[in-house]
Amino acid sequence: MSILNNSLTNRRLGAAVGGLFLLGLLFAHVPAFASVEKAAADYTTKPTYGYVMKINRSELAVVNSNVVASFQMTAIQDVPAMQSVVLIPVLVDSIGHHEKKLPMIFLNSRNQQIYFDRGKKKDYPDAIIMRKKNGKNLTIDYLRTVKYEPWMDNAVLKLRRQSCACDNMKNRGEIEIARFEQEDPVIELYPVYLLPPADNRMKVREEKGSALLCFELNKWDIKPNYMTNPVELQKIHNSVNIVKSDSDVTIRRMTIEGYASPEGTLAHNRMLSEKRTDALKNYLEMVNITRGIRVNASGKGENWPGLLKELRSNTAIPQRDLLLSIAGGYANEDEKEKQMRKAAPVGYDYILKNIYPALRCTNYTVEYTVRPFTIEESERVFETRPTNLNLNEIYRLAEKYADNKEKYYAIIRKASMLYPDDSYINLTMAYLAIKRGNADEAADYLKKVKNCPEKDMNEGLVAYLRGDVPTAMRLVEQARQGGVTEAEAQMKEFSRLKINKK
Repeated sequence: MSILNNSLTNRRLGAAVGGLFLLGLLFAHVPAFASVEKAAADYTTKPTYGYVMKINRSELAVVNSNVVASFQMTAIQDVPAMQSVVLIPVLVDSIGHHEKKLPMIFLNSRNQQIYFDRGKKKDYPDAIIMRKKNGKNLTIDYLRTVKYEPWMDNAVLKLRRQSCACDNMKNRGEIEIARFEQEDPVIELYPVYLLPPADNRMKVREEKGSALLCFELNKWDIKPNYMTNPVELQKIHNSVNIVKSDSDVTIRRMTIEGYASPEGTLAHNRMLSEKRTDALKNYLEMVNITRGIRVNASGKGENWPGLLKELRSNTAIPQRDLLLSIAGGYANEDEKEKQMRKAAPVGYDYILKNIYPALRCTNYTVEYTVRPFTIEESERVFETRPTNLNLNEIYRLAEKYADNKEKYYAIIRKASMLYPDDSYINLTMAYLAIKRGNADEAADYLKKVKNCPEKDMNEGLVAYLRGDVPTAMRLVEQARQGGVTEAEAQMKEFSRLKINKK
């Protein structure tokens, strides 16, 4: 049962009351007897000023914004001649002094039943009206609903007793037959997370990009204003400048890798990729983009990895399966290209026009190191270049706002986007999800957490939020044995639950 699940539609409340009790018709003294069962036998056929009735079961419940009152009783003693036993179920709030009467039950003698049949029934359209035949038990099933009102949370179901003879009603007291079951107490949850250890390693970061430079056929010189080259060269400049303008970093190197598309011979394409990559390196140096930066440039030849990726994912390519089997099945690149042209001409024509141009790319990486930051500096960097922080620096910043839930969550949430697969950050995100009562979200984060006692603890709380208390207790106990100090307090909280909770 979730501690956050208090909706009316999910509350299942009830209490059964069983046994025999006496309903005094005229408050006459009932002769003493050794047992109620003996009284039932004595009064079965002998009407007196006492009345014996058995309540077999009773229940109160709240379902879909209605209070449901349900009970079954057996009328044992006969009704005295010219009399009716009138039972009025009433919801009574002892705190606020509210009450709500439910439809009545009339148990009639033979004469009174004739009186009702001749026209009295219409005065009580919702009532249960039955004749109690002499010497025979009569079982009555009662089920009625009333619209839920907040005061009914504290209500009990009472059976108010009256006797009736020719419309002369007399009150004969009341007895409680059902009350709402007490809900489980609100259980405090103690999810946990771990601070990542201090990280004194050098922070190495990368700024990556890819450019599609255009060259004249079989040439490699860089023409800055040729076709789309102005845009593509600006992309490289922007990537380098982002790093160069950051005073907190030191550039280590830049790597440039150029690719050619597979049409033509492998040797020719390798030569083109090498010369074009060298030409780009020299151009960037000449225009002062990479001056002072060590640049490693290499031509990678034909871009078969890029082609295979497209063939696997792009379902619009005609003859895709055949092209994929050829591209992945031949060791010799030139032979592969020939076979694709020959065996799948329609598909090859498509990739030549639509896929090959993007394969003639230049991938570049600017590698740099970042200095360490104080907590105060981390706050500035977190807003401008959060990738410059390591996880420990982010946690130290978040701890500064431990008393500000919104700020703390915002920092950790952003960290989870920077480090989506990190075990520490996913354990913390699970911790926050449990705090909000979101079991499914917490479970998703915990899938990325390495096995540890803290993971056991949080998985136990997820089980509790899902209503699986036995599993919750087992996992929390496992966490306690693993050294999680919060597990001790959690087990004490669980001990307050009903032992029959499933």
